[in-house]
Amino acid sequence: MITWCYLATVLTDPGRVPPGWHPFPDDAIAAREQELMTYADYYIDRRDPRRPRFCKHCKAWKPQRAHHCSVTGRCVLKMDHYCIWVVNCVGLLNYKFFLQFLAFTFAGSAVAIAALVRPMLAFFGAGAAGAAPSAGSAVAFIGVIVNAAFAVSLCGFLVMHANMVAANCTTIEMYEKERPHPWPYNKGGRRNFEEVFGKRKLGWLLPRLTAEERRAALDSCLNTRLLQTYAASNAV
Repeated sequence: MITWCYLATVLTDPGRVPPGWHPFPDDAIAAREQELMTYADYYIDRRDPRRPRFCKHCKAWKPQRAHHCSVTGRCVLKMDHYCIWVVNCVGLLNYKFFLQFLAFTFAGSAVAIAALVRPMLAFFGAGAAGAAPSAGSAVAFIGVIVNAAFAVSLCGFLVMHANMVAANCTTIEMYEKERPHPWPYNKGGRRNFEEVFGKRKLGWLLPRLTAEERRAALDSCLNTRLLQTYAASNAV
């Protein structure tokens, strides 16, 4: 499962912005908005993630929660971060697989520690008796230390990401200096969890997305419902 989740994270495209996409009713409005952005007196509340956003690197509009990745050179849907360990961006379509990889690796480290405890105790027992410890018990001792270090670091990552899943927030959004309150994407703990892992309980363990889950995920980023909410709130 660790290998499956890892390969799914590495090989799955985290989410691309469709060519020519924009959040406006038609191309004419999109062109006018782009022109307005060049005016010196143009103002928009940058704290609100629902605002119309234009990527100066890609020279194109980018959906809500999308960010430009300087490593891959393109905008990624609901980008969380670029991970050097998976050589890929973690975003909309592979975030679930990334979390599963962390969880199964943590579980694997815990199982390894449990399996090596008895040989490790033999290492200390031999030392206390004045005998030379066997090579196997020495290796077990090193294995426990290495796996414990992995388990502790992974536990920290899992706790951090569990909090972000519960709030429907990405790593990038979590570290933004100013965020609107209440957070417009927070739908409640259960719905936030299902947005990442889906509604099927078996799917919570398997690193795959059904066609329906994939469509729902893409729609959550590419539809203009929240942009319309933003426009209405600013018109009041």
